[in-house]
Amino acid sequence: MLETSGYPRLESRFRRALPSVGGPTTDQDVVITRNTSPPDGFTWKQASTRPLDMDGPTTRAFPRMGEDFSEKSAFSHLERVVERYPDKIAISDGSTCLSFSELLNAVQNLAGAIAGSTPPGKAVGILVGNTLWYPVAMLAAMRAGRPAVPLNPRDPFQRLAAISTSARLAAIIKPGPGKPAGWPDAPSVEWIDAASCTAATPGGGLSALPSEVPVDAPAIVLYTSGSTGAPKGVVNSQRAILQRVQQYVDACHFGPDDVFMPLTGPATIAGCREMMTPMLCGATLYLSDIESAGIRAARDNFEKWQVTVVYLVPALLRVLMNGSAPNTFSSLRIVRVGGEKILWSDIDRLRASVPESCLVQISYSSTETTGTQWFLPKGYQERGATVPVGFVLPGIEYAIVDDNACEVAAGDEGELLIRSNYTTLGYWADGENVPLQANSGNPLLRTFATGDLVKVDDTGMMWIVGRKGRQIKINGRRVEPAELELVLRRAPQVDDAVAVVTDSNELVAFAVPAGPGGSEFIAELRDLIRTALPPAVHPTRLHSVAEIPRLKGGKVDGVKLRELDRALNPQDAQNTPMARETANPLDIEGTAAAVWERILPGKRAVGSRWDDAGGDSLKLLQFVMELETALGRELNLDAFTVGMSFADVVRAASPGQVTSSSLVEASDPRPVLFIVPGSIGYGPSLAAFGAEIGNVARVVAVRYGDLNDLLKGHGTIPRMVDAVVDQISQAQPDGNVKLIGYSLGGGVAFEVAAKLVAAGRSVTFLGILDTNIGPGQHNYRERLARTAQRIRTHRVTVDRMILRALAKLFAQFGAEAVLARGIDWLKWRSFARTRFILRLELEEVLRMRAFGQWLAQPKPTLPITATLFRCRRTGVPSDLGWSAFVTGLNIVPIVGGHLDMLVEPYLSHNRPLIERAFAVSGA
Repeated sequence: MLETSGYPRLESRFRRALPSVGGPTTDQDVVITRNTSPPDGFTWKQASTRPLDMDGPTTRAFPRMGEDFSEKSAFSHLERVVERYPDKIAISDGSTCLSFSELLNAVQNLAGAIAGSTPPGKAVGILVGNTLWYPVAMLAAMRAGRPAVPLNPRDPFQRLAAISTSARLAAIIKPGPGKPAGWPDAPSVEWIDAASCTAATPGGGLSALPSEVPVDAPAIVLYTSGSTGAPKGVVNSQRAILQRVQQYVDACHFGPDDVFMPLTGPATIAGCREMMTPMLCGATLYLSDIESAGIRAARDNFEKWQVTVVYLVPALLRVLMNGSAPNTFSSLRIVRVGGEKILWSDIDRLRASVPESCLVQISYSSTETTGTQWFLPKGYQERGATVPVGFVLPGIEYAIVDDNACEVAAGDEGELLIRSNYTTLGYWADGENVPLQANSGNPLLRTFATGDLVKVDDTGMMWIVGRKGRQIKINGRRVEPAELELVLRRAPQVDDAVAVVTDSNELVAFAVPAGPGGSEFIAELRDLIRTALPPAVHPTRLHSVAEIPRLKGGKVDGVKLRELDRALNPQDAQNTPMARETANPLDIEGTAAAVWERILPGKRAVGSRWDDAGGDSLKLLQFVMELETALGRELNLDAFTVGMSFADVVRAASPGQVTSSSLVEASDPRPVLFIVPGSIGYGPSLAAFGAEIGNVARVVAVRYGDLNDLLKGHGTIPRMVDAVVDQISQAQPDGNVKLIGYSLGGGVAFEVAAKLVAAGRSVTFLGILDTNIGPGQHNYRERLARTAQRIRTHRVTVDRMILRALAKLFAQFGAEAVLARGIDWLKWRSFARTRFILRLELEEVLRMRAFGQWLAQPKPTLPITATLFRCRRTGVPSDLGWSAFVTGLNIVPIVGGHLDMLVEPYLSHNRPLIERAFAVSGA
């Protein structure tokens, strides 16, 4: 909603201090726009009578929704679908699937849990990503009659917790029991396990369910970027969502043969529509998290699942279609494109990749209201650089006005106003809906000033020209610069801050330091932004300036700021070393730099961070994909983040960084061996070992979380085991499992084997590399000998031993979070090595503490034979304590010490012993 629309005759203004997310807002009050009567100077135009399926699939038969579709609840429509297709697959996310009858049961059970824990009228949060549980939770909240507030798990917890407080959430739904590690304590919030709803019998909360839920009550509250700097919750009713579904189905003729795979965020209005539509028309919904799976996996899923319908924002369309194989999208019959301006070059790229019979539907809407859609006819004559967004949808009255609230002539640009029964109910504040004022003659008719500048020709065709305010869209997500400004201005080291939108639709910020500030000042602000705002609100560039230029009246001089940005960000050729375009693929650094600078033109790779250079998550997906092509091998997508430096990129792309999500290829005859690392994590020694035994096994290295995960409680042995099992399931969904664990990893591998066996999988090789769990593990003579070995073989300096002792001291007193904050403050370049070593040592100490806790716990006896590779030790049993916990144990003596048995010269002796034991196991 445009809070300050500038139309005095459109609005009766009142000021109400809405609670901010994360603290008080600036001294701006929030202006709620209310329509009292149609303004003078224009009349409301009616929507087009053009058939929704015109130029579309007019001859395709499909089950129509009926004229009263939006008068009935979503749950009643689901019941109707279940009657027709009880055993048909409704939803799958690749690992779990539900038939329509199972979906109905899950929705009903979860609705009962919601109603039993959430008072009527109170909102429930949905902290679920793009998985099967999201649509289940959304439908369950509607059945329970409680407004649902989707929360994007990828947003910073600080922001999500603040939204939770501002929205007055009574409960939050998430996969698994309990609150996430790191989430602030909130006794008033009930946590509901989404996965518990699949029980065969209904739960005890069904009696609390309302017999009927009004379709005009608040149903979904979607938090978007707000112009005051605080996120705002847009309230939509079931009626509004069902109307979007009905118009989508009537236009595209959807039915039970269709397969949807949404590639948009679930916590958006487009995500709601793309998930609700297949569930209410009998189609199948496949869910894939593209940010986790990657572009290649998404392409594979189009073929694997024979997807017929997909929604894409233009930025994702460009990445997905570029370089795709000829038959990747052969099953598609409908591609819907929207979210931001669409270029004709996007349409050319799309049509070159999909079948000739595939229809392209263009749409325009916002979180608050539906807008336009149409099917782009083949051979349509191009006019201008962008594609028109189509014709206004039924159920809408609209007007296009200038700054004086006067109607503009046909073909002239102005702001789009929409009046409808289906627009937003209002905005969520203090746990209740603050409604838009309804039309006096029709209580359901509400007016919304979109803030979009559009033009409409005499046929009713609409083009998007731009925005009236400062708001922009990044990858289809609405972004208000004020939200970034608010975070920066609250920082104690900032005197003033302003964010502007450049002519190329980039978000750029300027900050005035409160004291002397150099590169550390910008680095600190970048870290602050990462912890407070989602990636879409991160600035492409962040500048430190002495003062903010202003006009005589005190307003910010946006023109000067844009000129200053251009001056501080030269784009001349000397900043883009073109020689790297032909870099040798064997030169990882040169190849990565060439791809980096191709995707982020003018941004020198060396010494840069991805997000500081203007990279976002979609560009990162493209970067990894192109880097894989250039290097000729797959990379571990999990190792790439928007906050990584170029040095991080080079490390992630180096050999030995094997992706745990790579499926076993039938053409590769080698058995897979999972390496479970020790307390220091997967480092050069294990990477070299994995490369050495590559002739007998395809080595997949599993990963542990970093320091942030450890501080959130993810560093316990059970959590590490869960992470390893997940990675094994992704890399090798079935078949015999073979794994080997080093040091602490031996204990983790043992528990992983126990979990796999309990799940019915066969573990045919369990190797344990010198893990001592028997008497003598606390032998101080051995510990002293190990310390001496660390110094001798790894040339550990005195300062590193001091830092390790410091990490142990803080961990001993449970103050590791305090030390971590101290590490984060070591931003200065002269402390870079100290910061790195201290973080590394603290991670190892915390993992070893978890290992010590595991040693004290009882352990099961596994019905398998393990192989213990034992270094020479004194004063400890020969089996290192393992005989009691496996039915069979082979002990293989090896040479070298605990820390150097996998490096030369000892590896040359030990490798054949390990390979022989691996081969004898039947691998």
